[in-house]
Amino acid sequence: MDSTLVERKDGLVTVTFNRPERKNALDAASWAALDQVLTEVAGNPEDRALLLTGAGGNFSSGADLTGSGSGGSSSGLTGRGRQAILHEMRHVGELINRLHRLPKPTIAAVDGVVVGVSMGLALACDLIVASDRARFSSVFVRRGLALDGGTSWSLPRQVGLRRAKQLAFLGDWLGAEQALDWGLVNEVVPAEELAKTAAALGQRLAAGPTTAISLIKRMLDASESLTFEQAVEEEARAQHITYTTKDMREGIQAFIERREPKFTGE
Repeated sequence: MDSTLVERKDGLVTVTFNRPERKNALDAASWAALDQVLTEVAGNPEDRALLLTGAGGNFSSGADLTGSGSGGSSSGLTGRGRQAILHEMRHVGELINRLHRLPKPTIAAVDGVVVGVSMGLALACDLIVASDRARFSSVFVRRGLALDGGTSWSLPRQVGLRRAKQLAFLGDWLGAEQALDWGLVNEVVPAEELAKTAAALGQRLAAGPTTAISLIKRMLDASESLTFEQAVEEEARAQHITYTTKDMREGIQAFIERREPKFTGE
């Protein structure tokens, strides 16, 4: 059984962590598959949005630390051979950074447990839709570990510094409704509606003006490090770029003709 499933439909690439018997713990094969799909989505113009989810009622229980994953006990956490944990975590960090920097919109559809490094994966996505039974935990402190998965950066930016410290220092569970209240997720839906809701949102993003969305994503992600003067200059440059796209011309024509635009990503 493949530890990760990849499905493509109408520009939306759906990646499903598929180890339900281990609550989709991420083994060497999982990281290798994510590495491959991120490369493909970044370079393929037909791939216009990415959706991450998990099989069997859970998103992921985090890294597989048992040594029993399909990569084998001698392959290390990420399947690249035994090496210092510093180098393992740099590789994981680079993968999650690539997800965060992907020039296309990303969604995490989270059900059940979202733990440790898998929480970092979810937070690296642009949008998060959660089921009403989703539970988040920055579990590292309970294992005597520091933070990883980019959560030292993403948590304080999404929930504020004090709440980030609360989650990181205690490692407690955060339920779906509280995650929504704290701004950790965009939407909470009944578990039976999660897949349909996330797919519909993914299809909307995949049908959008890809270049414009990529520029919007870059500007919003960089906004905290810019002055207002720098931000409006970046907006001017981004708008200049969008004026060169077929999607911009289609958007204006659709407005004139009072119809919905049909973007192609060009």
